[in-house]
Amino acid sequence: MTTLSDVALKKLLNEPSSVTMRPPYEGGNINTAIGFKCVNYLLEAAVLDHFRAVGLGASELYLVHGVNFDVAGLETRLHTVLTLDDDVLLEVTPKTKDTDTAMVFAVTATVERDGAPKKAVSSKLRVLLRRDSNVDSSEPLPAELGRFLVDRLATAEPTALAATPSDDFAGALHRGENSDTDPVLAEIIGDDNAVGWKWRVPYYYCHFTERMQMSGYLRQMEEAKHVFVASRGISIKRMLNERGWIPVVTQCKIHFTDETIMEEDLYTVYTVESVFKDMLYTSRVDFYVVRDGALVQTATGSITHGYCHKESPEAEWQMTVFDDEVLRALRGE
Repeated sequence: MTTLSDVALKKLLNEPSSVTMRPPYEGGNINTAIGFKCVNYLLEAAVLDHFRAVGLGASELYLVHGVNFDVAGLETRLHTVLTLDDDVLLEVTPKTKDTDTAMVFAVTATVERDGAPKKAVSSKLRVLLRRDSNVDSSEPLPAELGRFLVDRLATAEPTALAATPSDDFAGALHRGENSDTDPVLAEIIGDDNAVGWKWRVPYYYCHFTERMQMSGYLRQMEEAKHVFVASRGISIKRMLNERGWIPVVTQCKIHFTDETIMEEDLYTVYTVESVFKDMLYTSRVDFYVVRDGALVQTATGSITHGYCHKESPEAEWQMTVFDDEVLRALRGE
């Protein structure tokens, strides 16, 4: 059996680590603000670095031990905006309890503002080590990590489905426009204040040759907001051009309930559940596949959105109060 030193195991499972990184340039979509998706990329990268520091990087886990590193759940709060060229101090603190079957890490992101450190993000990530049958020979991991090894990230109970999936994929490219005509989406959405679409999962949303990874779900969560507001006549571009409003996320969470396989048809559904204080609204985002004629939910999460604006380029970002048009659009009135 492979032996990690007691010191290395203690560091991995009990001791905090830190790393300084900069946000991915990909995330600078509006002004210099970094979107929530790429913020979560940073958090995942920090936890990967925590593993790498003790000799268990993702390549080592896969090639030597036949194990996939998977973030299978996260819950993130965003306290202040990260921007391009920020030096972000990411502190990773193990929070795994003796009874946990997944590793839990608290991650805090801190940036400098006005000469002083400011907490920008706080999060908890759940990590699983999934055995990979594609690796022919592998060395066992230390026994202490055995309770975190799984053959499957999650398994959901299928639910009965009355609708028959359509084989017509022509409408799948029109995000949010085929909810009424796709029979499965129509059944899932019903009378909810929601929008959805069917799409085929490409390889670049996946990892380890087979499965959709956390970043793929985050990309869909981001796209779902874009599709929803566009379908209600308050598109991101229109709000930017007419009002200078930029979308902002204050919190998001998501966890896997099953696995989504590369090139499966995935149904993404975004449902607005609540609007509060006329400044924030929370939406649920659900993901489904159809297997053997039954509906299987593969992930679920939620995201809280608002808008920010600046009185001048030099001013601080301020939360925006929704007007009647936006409120009606969000509520589906």
